[in-house]
Amino acid sequence: MHSADVTVHSRYLPGRERALLGGDFLDVVQTPDGAVHAVIGDVSGHGPDEAALGVSLRITWRALILAGHDGAELLDLLEQVFVAERPRAEMFATCTTVTIAADLRSATLLLAGHHEPLLCADGVAGEVTAAFGPALGMAPGRSRWRPTTLTLPAAGALLLYTDGLIEGHSGPGSERLGADGLIGLICAVPDSSVSGLLDHLVATARTLNAGRHSDDLAVLHLSWGGG
Repeated sequence: MHSADVTVHSRYLPGRERALLGGDFLDVVQTPDGAVHAVIGDVSGHGPDEAALGVSLRITWRALILAGHDGAELLDLLEQVFVAERPRAEMFATCTTVTIAADLRSATLLLAGHHEPLLCADGVAGEVTAAFGPALGMAPGRSRWRPTTLTLPAAGALLLYTDGLIEGHSGPGSERLGADGLIGLICAVPDSSVSGLLDHLVATARTLNAGRHSDDLAVLHLSWGGG
């Protein structure tokens, strides 16, 4: 999706060999008020059930956004659908939702057991500090999610991602890449284009991991003001 003010790039790689979809999901939609809404998430486990749930959550999220739901109420409804559809009670799903205001001055985040996004501006990347809530399905009907509102720079980008990008090994030892390692890769990117950046992050993370940790991988890059 490309709005007049926000540009979206993404990458998606299922962890299962020869699979077209995994349990990770992402989506972006713009509402008539000009706000841009995004979600990225990860259903626990690997297999066709998880892939089907990921698709269900993406479609449900989009329908709820277009119906005018937002905030913690939206996550509550999304959790209700997830609990009704999951084949096993121990399954859960993490997600991060972002709403970028039409004036591009602020963004509202909700974290349900998922990573904080990275905010990239002026050549610097860092983790956003946001209120953390439980994953969907962990405590059905009792979960409480609190929104975090960020003041956005005039030009910048938010990078959202799933476990598959950072939980792999960072070299021949046992250390994992993690968010700090991801920030280091961003700083060392040899290509200034967004497509080049995302390709570099995915390829380098997979090379460092050398096939030792297999997981679905999704990345979502939202930029504005030339960021």
